[in-house]
Amino acid sequence: MAGTLELKDVANKIAELESFFADSARLFNLESKRSALREKEAVSGADGFWDDAQKAQVHLKELNDLKKSVELLDKVGRELEDFKVHFELARDAEDAAELPVIMAGLESVGNKLTALDFELKLSGELDKCDAILSIHAGAGGTEACDWAQMLLRMYTRWAQAKGFPFSITDMLQGEEAGVRGVTAFVKGKYAYGYLKSEIGVHRLVRISPFDANKRRHTSFASIDVLADID
Repeated sequence: MAGTLELKDVANKIAELESFFADSARLFNLESKRSALREKEAVSGADGFWDDAQKAQVHLKELNDLKKSVELLDKVGRELEDFKVHFELARDAEDAAELPVIMAGLESVGNKLTALDFELKLSGELDKCDAILSIHAGAGGTEACDWAQMLLRMYTRWAQAKGFPFSITDMLQGEEAGVRGVTAFVKGKYAYGYLKSEIGVHRLVRISPFDANKRRHTSFASIDVLADID
C-alpha cells in the first residue's frame, strides 16, 4: 500500500505541475513569443541593421530579454517532461527507490515555476527596470534609526539572495545607532517589479534595547522605490 500511495503522490504532483506549466505558458503567450523571437532574430540579421546604432541596441536588448524568458520557460518544461518520463520508467519497473528522487526533482521544478509565474505577472511598463530604494527613519528617534538599519539589512540580504547587485549611494547615520536615511541602487531584472510593493510606512513594535526601563516602543520607517529608467 505504501508503494501505491507514493506512486499516487508523484503522479498527482506531475499532474499539478503540468497544469501549472500550461497556465504559465498561456499567461506568457509562449507560442506567440516564440514567433516574435524568430521575427526579431531575422531583423537583427538583416542588412543595414546597424545603420541606426541606438535603435539596434534597443532592439537587441528586447531580443535578449525575450530570448531569456522563452528559453527559461522551455527549460522548465523540458525538466518537467524528463521527470515525468523518469516516473513512468520507475513505475513500470516497480522501482519505488526512485520515487523520492523524482519527487525532489519535481519540487525543484515547482519552485522554478512559482518564481516564473510571479515574474510573468509583473507586466507593468517599468517592472523590468532596476530600482532606486530609499529608506527614511520616521518617528521614534534612535529606535526608528535602528529600525531603518534593520530594513536596510533585510533588503541587502534579499538582493544578495536574488543575485542583484546592491550599492548604497547615500547614507546619513543616526546620532546614536542605525541610519536616519539611506538610498541604494538595486540592479536586476524585475528589481522594480519586486520592490514596488514595499513602498509605504513600515512599523515595528518591540521592547526597546535602548530603553533602560525595557518599555515597549513603536517605530516607523518609510520606504520609497523608483524605477531607474536610464
